[in-house]
Amino acid sequence: MLKKPMTTEELFDKIKGILKEKDKLPEILDYGLGAYRPVPIKTYGFDLKSNLAYGGSEGIYLDLWIEYFEDDKKRTSSIGTFKTLHENEEAMHIMAALLADFILEERAYVNANLDDFTWEGADVYPLDESGNRLKWGYSCSNMEVALKRKDELLEKHPQVIVRDNATRKEKVFKQPARKEKGGERKI
Repeated sequence: MLKKPMTTEELFDKIKGILKEKDKLPEILDYGLGAYRPVPIKTYGFDLKSNLAYGGSEGIYLDLWIEYFEDDKKRTSSIGTFKTLHENEEAMHIMAALLADFILEERAYVNANLDDFTWEGADVYPLDESGNRLKWGYSCSNMEVALKRKDELLEKHPQVIVRDNATRKEKVFKQPARKEKGGERKI
């Protein structure tokens, strides 16, 4: 698990490295460079976008960026660019295949490492009677919303975990003891 959010440049380099390991980087590439001004990726809720086009004066460029929401505003951040000086149809097909491979590997990597891309808000997970985390939960935009969701879940589940995604700290909450005729009953 990462100790700080991965940057856009680091994501580009990570996927480029995976493609290299799998021998999926085309020989016609002149370069593949990560973002010039990297920004931290704080949520897995981003969309990978691309532009595959002939350059203004030479070659073919594959530009990649992410779109995401921050402070209720849509943002974009470059992650990197691949370039070849080749300009023929075959080169365009090769670069299109590189785009497809990048998309597939990026999606697989992010999905396999969701926690590394979760740095905002809070997550809420119910636990069963044995204290095991159930396979579902809620992602909340802030701690206030998470604590309300926790209260709702404690009506049906014996324990609930609330996790602050920025600090990575978790707190377990238990159902309050319920009073019944003749005494207390703990659930």
